[in-house]
Amino acid sequence: MNAPLRSAAVVGKCLAILALSSALVVVIGGTSHVFGRPLIALLLTAIIAAVLVSLRPRLFLAPLGAAERLDERSAPPAINVDPLFLMSPSPALLVDCESRGILAANQAAADLYGYALGDLGHLSLAALLPVAATPDEAQGDLPAAGLARHQRADGSSFWGELQYSRIEHAAHAAWLVTITDVSTRMNLARNLENSERLAADLIELSLGIVFIHDLNGDLRTVNPAFAQALGYTAEELAGRNLGEFLPPGQCGAFGGYLSSIDQDGVSDGVIRLRTRDGGECVWEYRNRLRLGSDGGKSILCCAIDISERSRNERRLLETRNKDPLTGCYTRPHLQVFEEAAEPAACWAAIVIEMDHFQRYTDSHDHRAGEQAIIGTARMLEGMVRSDDSVVRLGADEFVILLRRCDQATLESFVGRLQRLRDNQAGVPFTFGLAMRKDGENLTETIHRADRQLVERRVIERSSIRVGNPREARLLAHRRLPSARLAELAAAEGEILVLRDAGSSA
Repeated sequence: MNAPLRSAAVVGKCLAILALSSALVVVIGGTSHVFGRPLIALLLTAIIAAVLVSLRPRLFLAPLGAAERLDERSAPPAINVDPLFLMSPSPALLVDCESRGILAANQAAADLYGYALGDLGHLSLAALLPVAATPDEAQGDLPAAGLARHQRADGSSFWGELQYSRIEHAAHAAWLVTITDVSTRMNLARNLENSERLAADLIELSLGIVFIHDLNGDLRTVNPAFAQALGYTAEELAGRNLGEFLPPGQCGAFGGYLSSIDQDGVSDGVIRLRTRDGGECVWEYRNRLRLGSDGGKSILCCAIDISERSRNERRLLETRNKDPLTGCYTRPHLQVFEEAAEPAACWAAIVIEMDHFQRYTDSHDHRAGEQAIIGTARMLEGMVRSDDSVVRLGADEFVILLRRCDQATLESFVGRLQRLRDNQAGVPFTFGLAMRKDGENLTETIHRADRQLVERRVIERSSIRVGNPREARLLAHRRLPSARLAELAAAEGEILVLRDAGSSA
């Protein structure tokens, strides 16, 4: 309300009080002569006091009122801010588009920057962002929207994200600025980055074998220990599939491992891998399924090379499974041989039995019999390859196990064995052989070789009629060349053919 209107109101109030007092004086004065005059004096005093009180602001405070009006003219116009703005839990500022000064702030913004709510009104937005990003041309000289370092009242700083919205407020343009404190998020991201860098360094420096592959078996990350164990560089292994390094015949087992770890999330065990130079290494592993931030799956694998331990265990097992007299393997080695072979491996078994060994022992002595057995064992071991095996099945019976044997290999071996048999000066022996059929186990192969041995022995003994028995036996052997013997070993009708050969003798 302006000054003229306030003055008129005061005068009106005084006249109303005066009229009311006069009426009361007339009424009371007409009815009482004792109290009339004192009462009239009292009422007049009250009327004068009321008029003076009403005129007091104008008479005594006129200079102060003029100063207040001067301050009002120099102060900025009052801003009526929406209560929702003031009560919002999100920090927000109202910035003048022309002066870039802060027109208003809510309590959340004051708390964020550490100022009293009234103090923010004396600052500009630039004062809160001393190291702000380059100003955005679309926003004049305001800092660009996005991440920026903000400064608090105590001098500390934090990462904040700015968002601008241009609004019309109190008949002039203003920027509604919202601030999001992302310091916690930035710290988490920085800590995560540091953790990932630390993990990468640990993998790189680890003496253990560490690698990562996906659910297809493709290698994503390998550390130097992995590459060194297989004889490659890390660059050569990038993108290759782990299944490429498995021995033949284990692809099915590898597929089962991938399915199992996808379902169970963990896997541990022992794996054999081929090295670059054709050798084999044995790893004991413990793997775990990981879910990436993008939802993708990968397998983190940790392993140690137990190749040397595996070889020592094999040597210990071989020592336990060897015959103390001859040094040949014993029957338990048959299971070891079969378990180490690939599912589709092609092997051959040659069963050898010394002829009339009991008669030889009776005619000589027990020690001579042992020496004959040892001599036969040494002869057989001298014929086989390093990965083949000579097994003593009984007192005078042996079996030679040829690993990775084809028809040509078997023919060559049988030829050498037959020449050795023909020229042997010690106790003679008879042998039978068989090659593995599809899906056949080792016991079945040995059984077929043993049947051939029996059939050959029957033929040889039935061929001895007159003359020198040894000469007749050698003659029967020479009727079956080594190539023919190898063919018979792989055929179904070897017994029938042998009988025909024997009858033709």
